[in-house]
Amino acid sequence: MSHPFQCLLYCPQPEAGILVAASGPYIHTFNARQGILLSSWPSHQGVESPKDFKNHTIVESKTYESYERPLKRQKFSSVEDDSDGTSVEIVVDDEDGDSTKTAANPPIIKLAGTSNGSFVVAVTGEDKCIRVFELSQDGELKQLSERQDPSRPMPKRPCAIILTPDDSTILCADKFGDVYSLPLMGELNEDITKSISIDGDLNDKINGSHRKPFVPSANSLTVHTKRNQEALRQQQKIKKPKVEKKALNFDYRLLLGHVSLLTDIACVSLPSPSRKPREYILTSDRDEHIRISRGIPQAHVIEAYCLGHTEFISKLCVIPAHPQLLLSGGGDDYLTLWDWPSGSIRQKIDLRGHVEDIRRKYNMKMISTKASMGIQDNKHVEEDSAGRITVSNIQTLEATEASVSDLLRTIIVVTCEGIPALFVFTTIGQCEVQFNETIIPKGNIVDMVVLQNQSLIVYSMDTVHEAFSTSIVADNEAQKSRPSIGTLTLDQVTLHWKHNAEPYNELINTMEQCGKRHRIVSHKGAAKGKYLKDLIYGLGSLRKRTGEGSESRNTV
Repeated sequence: MSHPFQCLLYCPQPEAGILVAASGPYIHTFNARQGILLSSWPSHQGVESPKDFKNHTIVESKTYESYERPLKRQKFSSVEDDSDGTSVEIVVDDEDGDSTKTAANPPIIKLAGTSNGSFVVAVTGEDKCIRVFELSQDGELKQLSERQDPSRPMPKRPCAIILTPDDSTILCADKFGDVYSLPLMGELNEDITKSISIDGDLNDKINGSHRKPFVPSANSLTVHTKRNQEALRQQQKIKKPKVEKKALNFDYRLLLGHVSLLTDIACVSLPSPSRKPREYILTSDRDEHIRISRGIPQAHVIEAYCLGHTEFISKLCVIPAHPQLLLSGGGDDYLTLWDWPSGSIRQKIDLRGHVEDIRRKYNMKMISTKASMGIQDNKHVEEDSAGRITVSNIQTLEATEASVSDLLRTIIVVTCEGIPALFVFTTIGQCEVQFNETIIPKGNIVDMVVLQNQSLIVYSMDTVHEAFSTSIVADNEAQKSRPSIGTLTLDQVTLHWKHNAEPYNELINTMEQCGKRHRIVSHKGAAKGKYLKDLIYGLGSLRKRTGEGSESRNTV
């Protein structure tokens, strides 16, 4: 089965826009107008151009014995089965058909880019690394040396990144609830190395200083059983110094923190009549809170909270034409439109009704098809009858309606995990949001990106799982016939969408062929589909179990 593109990013360039797409641990760049594959990262030895790339295969094999042992146990993307301890490895088939190991890069989970398209920021969550690339006009990705060492991760696993409006600073939100700022073009600090010991103590070490000797935390007064006393004696024989793990050796600062897992972040600049524009940082968490903080360097100052969701918040989207308005969505049955400077709700937009409408039509079609084949199977109906909504993406596109005196409208496109649909909304009147239409693709939406200057939406689809499901794997024939990429072009006159319009057929074909180079091969004894499900359907795990966190809903 081919690996889908789990992350998409558009980088505007003077000559032509560049589409950046991540498939597993690989990043590919495409010419958005001509549909040409420009480059891939990481490159492989002996490969001179994208045309020479050999087939890459993601397989399940024994644990990483050939790699350097990490200082701290890390959980890598796994297709695991407790019976044999299998995991994911990346191999490249050479000319003789033999498989050779490549760098064990974890999959890309987030992509971000500067407004001029000159730099791309990529996050690999499992090793907690942020990598910064310089993107040339010919689409080549050059990794900057100061971010190149993967042994220098962030303190906690990043879950969202964004750049400030001036493109000089990266804002990184992690799953511990903290937001850090990092310079996009930070320089190495050779005089002082910040290091974190295994027990979690933060120490600023000057080069040449001695490391602390290892001392067991227990002693003879706290250990009583025979087994523990023997373990203590073995620990006391250790004479090696305490091992320290290097952290980032360039400047980074803690800006703010939540008491819950962070899910998304946005940075907004509002005009001010008396002084320069003021920046704000908007952050959402698993506990249904949206916090409004001042920008750097006053991020510790809280301006307001937006409270009104009853489930986790997974996505924030600021309306570009009206930056004081924020659209949020997550595990609730609706989207919420906020006047975020005041923390007040302007509108709640139903989402459940539109999801149930297409789900009902799909189930009726499946039952009818199976009945005509003599099959009585209501598996899809039973599994998804109580399906919950998880908003995975919210994007905006500015359009001018020529029939109404060149009225500028904002088109909002929303997708949900495990749902084969794009829900289209538009702003009307005093920025009220109304439902427009539902666009049905041929598979569950994984990610999408808006190419504003081309009035184009490129979206990636899951070819592995059945529609409306994140767990049922389709048969091999169905997977082969499903496309992994689609496009929607907006007619600026009629405001109607065109599916896979002719100018972008070459882009679709090129991305399809590129995606097929990365295959997920299932082996006996592995947990089928777990690796892919965790990668593309991870937001649903944010939902709390019954009774969990009930006390925190009324507190900030």
